[in-house]
Amino acid sequence: MVRTLVWWTVAAASAILSIFFLFMGISLCRAAYDLKHPYQFILTFFSSNLIILISVVILLGVVLRMIGRLRHGPSPAALDSPQLTPDSSQKRPPVQKSP
Repeated sequence: MVRTLVWWTVAAASAILSIFFLFMGISLCRAAYDLKHPYQFILTFFSSNLIILISVVILLGVVLRMIGRLRHGPSPAALDSPQLTPDSSQKRPPVQKSP
């Protein structure tokens, strides 16, 4: 239950942050056209397009993972192991050496 809540919280935060950077990249791209020097325009234009590209790819990945999670449910590995971290207090059997 907690693991599912954490997953959805991280996915929603990633989507919101990606949308923020998408709008910031679009506004930076529009602002690039007001610059007077060609060198500054080129650098600002390509950097804004990189910001837009990265944020769209992250947003698309998050949305696809959300859709997959809604269609198929949680992964079997998450259902089988209730522990968040491995328990190191349990003793392991000794490893036998082969002759």
